[in-house]
Amino acid sequence: MKKFLVIGGILAGGAFLLAIVAFFWGMGNYNRAQSLKNQISAKEQANTAIFDNMWKKISQSAQVTDSQKDALKEIFNGYAEARSGGGSQGSFINAVKEAIPTVDTKIWTNLQNIIVGARDEWTNNQVALVDIGREYNTMLDVFPSNVLLRMFGFEKINVKLVTSSRTGEAFRTGKDDDVDLTPKKK
Repeated sequence: MKKFLVIGGILAGGAFLLAIVAFFWGMGNYNRAQSLKNQISAKEQANTAIFDNMWKKISQSAQVTDSQKDALKEIFNGYAEARSGGGSQGSFINAVKEAIPTVDTKIWTNLQNIIVGARDEWTNNQVALVDIGREYNTMLDVFPSNVLLRMFGFEKINVKLVTSSRTGEAFRTGKDDDVDLTPKKK
């Protein structure tokens, strides 16, 4: 009888330890899945702010260059009018000798850098969102965590990406033949 009590005690202790391990394993999986789910939601909200900021940077920087372009146009037109104004002979020679204002192209380079930097930041955040979604969905695919998480009502998340119509069409058809950098207006 004593032997049965010892064996029963060992089995009960083993079952108790197994239950504790299973509890903490389940709690860890639940918390990890919930954390990833919250991270996906936060990253989508952050991407909204980054997208908005990107277009504001590009738009406002482009407006500055447009105003500089207009100012340069006025300067050049002023020089052209002054050269041809009196009908005096030698105006062509004077125009050649005249000091032409130098055009500062740094603003255009700066605009290009802003566009490239903002687009790269946007792409990096989109890629990070996809990776978080992959990690979360993997937890719902692999055994045994999928059983536990589905019992708690977790479902896969389809991460929302913002892309262009051109990209959507290329992935729909499997082709992207348009390589013209300067498409002609129709």
